[in-house]
Amino acid sequence: MDVLVVVGRTPNTDIFQTFVGEMKKLDVRVHLVGTFAQNRIEAEWAVDTVHRVATDGANLDWRARGRAVHAHPHERFWAYVGGDDKVLRLARAADVIVAADSKAYYSGWELARLNTGAHACVGFGAAQRLVRALKDGKAPVVSVPDAADDGPRRDRISDSALLLGHEKVLGSRIGSAVARRVPLLPLPSRARVDVTRSVTTGLFSLRKAQAAVATAGAVAQRLRDTESRAEVLRTATRRALSQGFTPDTLLASAEADLAHADSLFAAGDAAGAAGFVHHALQTAFHRVAHIDQRESPLPKRAEEFARLVTASTAGAAATAAQGRARPVAEPEPGRPRRLLVVTDGNDNFLGLIRNHYESNPDVELRFLDIADYPGIKRLANNRRSLIAHRLGGDAMYGFTAEQHLRPYLDWADTVFIDWCAAAAALFTSVDPGTARIVVRLHSYEAFSNWPRLTDFSRVDDLVFVADHIRDLALRSVPALTGPQAPRTHIIDNGMDLAGFALPKNPDARFTVGMVGIGQVAKDPLWALQVIRELRRRDERYRLVMIGGDMNTKASQAAAAYQRSFQRKVAPLVKEGAVERRGATTDVPGNLRDIGVILSSSVREGCHVGVMEGAASGAVPVVRDWPFFAGQKHGASTLYPADWVVGTPEAAADRILAVTADEETWAGHGRESEKHALASWDWPVVRGEFDRLFGIG
Repeated sequence: MDVLVVVGRTPNTDIFQTFVGEMKKLDVRVHLVGTFAQNRIEAEWAVDTVHRVATDGANLDWRARGRAVHAHPHERFWAYVGGDDKVLRLARAADVIVAADSKAYYSGWELARLNTGAHACVGFGAAQRLVRALKDGKAPVVSVPDAADDGPRRDRISDSALLLGHEKVLGSRIGSAVARRVPLLPLPSRARVDVTRSVTTGLFSLRKAQAAVATAGAVAQRLRDTESRAEVLRTATRRALSQGFTPDTLLASAEADLAHADSLFAAGDAAGAAGFVHHALQTAFHRVAHIDQRESPLPKRAEEFARLVTASTAGAAATAAQGRARPVAEPEPGRPRRLLVVTDGNDNFLGLIRNHYESNPDVELRFLDIADYPGIKRLANNRRSLIAHRLGGDAMYGFTAEQHLRPYLDWADTVFIDWCAAAAALFTSVDPGTARIVVRLHSYEAFSNWPRLTDFSRVDDLVFVADHIRDLALRSVPALTGPQAPRTHIIDNGMDLAGFALPKNPDARFTVGMVGIGQVAKDPLWALQVIRELRRRDERYRLVMIGGDMNTKASQAAAAYQRSFQRKVAPLVKEGAVERRGATTDVPGNLRDIGVILSSSVREGCHVGVMEGAASGAVPVVRDWPFFAGQKHGASTLYPADWVVGTPEAAADRILAVTADEETWAGHGRESEKHALASWDWPVVRGEFDRLFGIG
């Protein structure tokens, strides 16, 4: 077995001597090439070849010599190494090629490319382990996670590519710079993809995510093949999202997937095209980009997100309006109106609606939670098959959906689907017959891919809970502004608020409260800034937080936020400035202790906690939700403008002003309660639902 050691500088003689000794024990020939002090290499070490590479360019022609002068130092070293015939002969005969230092990394990679049968590695320790494995007949196989797939896959990558992704290479400034340049060199497309994956994977492992994304973006610009470009961008983009941040390549990655989907769709491969449309939507509307951080690109770039599907032939076909075969029919005379209420595991906002219509003799109500029916649930969540069906490549999906849903659609006069999510996409994948379809979109759905997969030409009425959510949806979902778009309505969430008006406890005036802190969107860190500022001026104030912790398994972004919150809230709890009460079923009882209700959210549809707090007589202080601040509609149009503040300091100012004395605080509390009951209480809102459903 032959091991070729490439060095750019004299190796540590003790380490090198030990390495050579170990190789001799294994009956391995060692060949040393590169630039080094030759007198430091002792003859008794029995190195089989010791060859210094000339660095004066004498062995290069004048063109190569000129290029070497102006090249990066590591590329210059390769010019000398690659121009040395003896080095090339040794490399072609080598079983293992070892890059011993950062200056040799690039040359080691290039030599490994010349001899694809050789194994390449970084450092003497890795070489020793590799040689032993080869001697034992255990050639290394590398398992590479591919973020482009739904799960990990096993893939062989050339050792030369792995060399560039090694931590020793990427962990140094020079090594990282060289490794990131290699994929930009003239390479075959497949080799460029493999090398890029290796380099970016290594960078991500070292938490150098920005460098990894930048490398992938630069390489993608040099790839003409649509599939390769999509793979490079998606791998880096999804890995960045998995590490908890939104990369600059978010939309570029989705566009690349759609470009390849168009190629496959044009070639008649509907199933293949569906997979790439699915990839594009998963990336563009990933929860880390929009849900699990304190900012989202969607509100500022809504039109760009809207153009994603309209600019793609496959995307446009997957979201094209199918329309309904027959118009909505009036109910048969002499029988109650049949109302089917549909949800998917979340009926939090349906209790009053169900009770109201179950007790109405003019209505026959049925309730369908698709989470209780595994067959329907699996169908609803199978986005790839849904897209393939829309593209004409999965007739079985349409047949199965028809079999499951037709009995419900044939029975109902009106179908009310709460949440514009999986159930809405599934129900609109089949013709509704003569049933009227009504969908309610709350808030989070606007930031997901589900409205893009819902066929709104089969939705007659779309209900929003607030104007600012409707504005965002109309800007970002093309189907909502087309000729077959549904009618849109604004109807507040119906709530039973009368039971919240309970007497306040004595210390409530100095207690600021939050109800619900279990999502990043609630941004409880902002509330901590408020209470710090408030107590800086008056230490009588404290903050009560009601609600459970965030789901740290949702994403790295959510986990990172929760860790930051726990770290910052702990000392405030210790000093008595903050009280954590956890989740509760008795919100009205807990609100008796709260004199000021705080909304620190970055986005909301309608903040139920604020509405309930106001109904209890607590004075609302509402952050101007950053996702919608400065737009036509937002917190200051949903609520009275004087409730809304822009900064923690402004929040503290308002709290101090409205609680200046008992009389002032009580007066503001009465006004808040009056506004809440007049605006959002169920007796006020239920008439809107009666009109929506046509029930007199």
